[in-house]
Amino acid sequence: MTVRTAKPRTPLSQAVPLNEYRFEGSHERAFNAQGELSGYTKKEMFEKQRQLMAASQQGQIADPEKIELSRQLVAAMRNDPETHRLVGERLTDAIYMTRNRQGFMRQFMARQDVQMGTIPRFKVYEKNVTAVSVTSPTKVAPQIVRDRFIFSPEFQLITRPFITTNDLNQTPGDVLAEKHIEALEGIMVKEDRLWAFAADQMVGLDNDLQIISGQMTPFAFASARTQLTGWGMSAARAIFAADLWEDIIGVESFYVAIEPVTRYELMQRGILGHLYGTEILTDGFRHREHKVLNRGEFYIVSDPENHGAYMDRDGITSKPIDISTEQIPGRGWVMEQSMAMAIGNSRSVVKGIRV
Repeated sequence: MTVRTAKPRTPLSQAVPLNEYRFEGSHERAFNAQGELSGYTKKEMFEKQRQLMAASQQGQIADPEKIELSRQLVAAMRNDPETHRLVGERLTDAIYMTRNRQGFMRQFMARQDVQMGTIPRFKVYEKNVTAVSVTSPTKVAPQIVRDRFIFSPEFQLITRPFITTNDLNQTPGDVLAEKHIEALEGIMVKEDRLWAFAADQMVGLDNDLQIISGQMTPFAFASARTQLTGWGMSAARAIFAADLWEDIIGVESFYVAIEPVTRYELMQRGILGHLYGTEILTDGFRHREHKVLNRGEFYIVSDPENHGAYMDRDGITSKPIDISTEQIPGRGWVMEQSMAMAIGNSRSVVKGIRV
């Protein structure tokens, strides 16, 4: 019996941005000077996208906002409170940029501004449907929409990236890049998981769970898509688990139906292509720790105005912490984001799973 072992993860210090990546055995960059993925046929494009996803999950591809700070500067945090604070601000800036580009909750939902002294409320465009509000970092609450507005509770996402003195002294790689990944999991990934948790509460209310036996096919996707279009809604976006892309590569009928994305700016957002007018995304370009969908899962979502909304008040704030708060020698930050989130229409999302 052959036992497969996972390929060792690439050290963070050796990871490169997506537009600088080279496929194994090639001296040329995957993307040309115009930012286009090179290839002659759709099948070649699909295969290269698959290779890029595998490279991302192995840690070979870094976020563009990867923190590039010298170990000397990071070490200086121990003796200089101002440096400690400034490094935390650089880290939150990088998280803000990555979250706004890669976070699929923010692509699926409409952003609303909320002034200080006001309560978050989101406008809905259809009454007598079920909505789901996120009430805390771990809970959601369904409600029947009777009015034109949903008043959604405000909650806080908190993460505490911390570098112990031993890690600072002994870690050979980029310790701050590791904390960047950790903090992203506490903010961006938590947002996306909350959205998926809320969307799961909609299953069976107006749209049935779509169960696909065997491979994903264009017909199976189109059948799931009609759950939305049957309500008069657009099927604006869909997100696929990374393993479903293997089906697309293996089913030739997809080569006619789907138009793959070749621009690296779009792949940075997790966009793979367009299928029957629906934009296809994946979390397969993320680090392993940042993946949200389980194997075989997919969601199809209507446009943000019909689907739901979120607000984040004042963005991400950062405050330095040390041994006095953590009781452990080292330096770190407590990062906080106040937000509200609600899916306003149970008809606006369809979940499917391949078994």
